[in-house]
Amino acid sequence: MNVDEAKEITGGLTTTSKMPCKSYSIPSAMCFTGTRLKKVKGSTCEHCYTYRYARYQHVAEKQIQRVRSITNPRWVEAMVVLLKNENNPFFRWHDSGDLQDVRHLEDIVEVTRQTPEIMHWLPTLETRILYKYANLHGTFEQYKNLVIRLSTPMVNAKANIGIAHSLGVVSSNVVKEKNLAKNTLKVLDQRNICPAKTEKHGGKCLDCRKCWNKEHLVIGYVYH
Repeated sequence: MNVDEAKEITGGLTTTSKMPCKSYSIPSAMCFTGTRLKKVKGSTCEHCYTYRYARYQHVAEKQIQRVRSITNPRWVEAMVVLLKNENNPFFRWHDSGDLQDVRHLEDIVEVTRQTPEIMHWLPTLETRILYKYANLHGTFEQYKNLVIRLSTPMVNAKANIGIAHSLGVVSSNVVKEKNLAKNTLKVLDQRNICPAKTEKHGGKCLDCRKCWNKEHLVIGYVYH
């Protein structure tokens, strides 16, 4: 399979201005947990920024193409072709959208298995899908190049460290700037806070790769 064929099957990878690598966006409107949280005041999904981009027809069409493609029997093969073609040691899953079901996660894991030279970061709110997968295949610490970060559903809430640990994953939460100095979450220090909103980083990752590092058990993202 060549790169053009792989793009035709998968809808291609996503480029974001913040990330140091490509990602793979699917519709946020198809997030199972996220769509419920969007209706909850104070949730991390209440003001989800990804909906803004889906207003553009070409973006929405590509996202729909991608989510439809995940059931294609050649999807794993095609994703591996695209990732190897990038020649980038990092990749992020779902800058928009989330896991759809256990089979989706199984296929992602297979992509990571076939690309051991790449560190994969997968943020998710889909705890039930993670548990279903773990019951079938074991917990996730067995995958050395896959960093799954279980997201916390409410702003300024404590990270789900216990649940994350039971699954063999790590976690993240969202904190407003006024809470940083108070350190009310008791699981954050300045080393664990995403630096993207600092003046130095200007909204970008730059040289930071904390999200891809399992040693950072919790990453705190500053609310925006």
